[in-house]
Amino acid sequence: MRWLSQSSVRTQIAILTALLAAVVTTIAAGTEPFVRSRFDKGVEVGLFAGRIETITKEFALSTDKTQGDAVLSRFRAQGVNVWRAAGEQTADPPVTARDIPAAVRRLLDYNIFFDPYGFMGWNNPKTLTVSAGDGSLVFALPEFSTTRWILPAVFGKLVLIIVPAAVLAILTAWLIGRPIVDLAIAAERVRSDDELDEPFEVSGSAELRSLATSLNLMRKRVRELMAGRTRMLTSISHDLRTPLTRLRMRAERCDRAELRQQMLRDIDVLSSMINESLAYLGGEVEALKKVELSSLLQTVTDDFADTGIDVTFTGPRRLPYICKPRALSRAVSNLIDNASRHAGSIDLALVEEEDGSVVITVADNGPGIADELKLQVMEPFFKADKARSTSKNSGFGLGLSIAHGIITVGHRGSFELRDRKPHGLAVVIRLPANSGIGNAAASS
Repeated sequence: MRWLSQSSVRTQIAILTALLAAVVTTIAAGTEPFVRSRFDKGVEVGLFAGRIETITKEFALSTDKTQGDAVLSRFRAQGVNVWRAAGEQTADPPVTARDIPAAVRRLLDYNIFFDPYGFMGWNNPKTLTVSAGDGSLVFALPEFSTTRWILPAVFGKLVLIIVPAAVLAILTAWLIGRPIVDLAIAAERVRSDDELDEPFEVSGSAELRSLATSLNLMRKRVRELMAGRTRMLTSISHDLRTPLTRLRMRAERCDRAELRQQMLRDIDVLSSMINESLAYLGGEVEALKKVELSSLLQTVTDDFADTGIDVTFTGPRRLPYICKPRALSRAVSNLIDNASRHAGSIDLALVEEEDGSVVITVADNGPGIADELKLQVMEPFFKADKARSTSKNSGFGLGLSIAHGIITVGHRGSFELRDRKPHGLAVVIRLPANSGIGNAAASS
């Protein structure tokens, strides 16, 4: 079975087809006597021939017409349609007692196998004339029900095909479909399992093993390219700090106050851009810790409130939760900072669901974001200033990207942008229960 599961799809189909033929043949050979016996009339033919012999002998032993009629009446009461042969009914020579079995079988086989349903309208023999003493008797041949004949045959054929086909279809689905499903599952979790060098298990048919190997190799090359790009951008960002520091020192010595403030403002913008880029590219690893989530979010709220931002927090007084506290604080801080650029007030809410999951909502009363831009705003360096036109201080387009990565990758949660009524934007974060993120600690 292991060899079959690892062979090529063409080989599997060929072997399974041959197996289907073998199974059908085996079942047909084993069940033929039982199926055929249901519509084979050999037993009935033999019994009918025996009754004709019995009636003929008793009729031949009768001494007068009255006694003979009594014999015929007695057997007619038992269901045998028999009568004395008249002169015009003896066109065919009557058969003798010795030839009764062969004649009955010949006539009934003719009726059953040449026109079993009577569709062709052939003039099939309906009676049999038998010599009985000094006269002859005419027997009406029994008519077998065509319904009894055809239904067992159809049912038998269906059993021979459907049962093996169903069994082999399940086997085929298991052999061919299971590795494909496993490959699809691995593809879905490949983003979050970044520590796995080969997330696609090399198993299944030859084609699927080749595909998994190619995907692992492609993923390795993509990761190398991304790592090289990240190293390059990080180095550039670090190197920019030195000339910016020199510019700041020179700007501070400028005698013209207005010009000094303008230069320092531009330097601050460049420094903030570098800091956000480094935060986005850094990807530092933080261990999971059990914290008071309510206290953590309240602290973030208080820090922003101290700077004059109108932000409030609602939630339970205590909510122990296992998370990456610094990363989660950064994500919520990015969302509040982003909302403060476009809104007058911000509401931060924390709710624990019945299943143990946690929902964090950051809602503002700003102009909101158009539906067609909600996916794009989570891309790095994308800014939806047109959607939130009241902004006075434009960001760099990394706040939502960083927050989205911390929630979806670092905490296995969901990140959704929703419209707030009557206007505004609500960012809904759903974090899994402690068991869900705790099991993912090693892969984060």
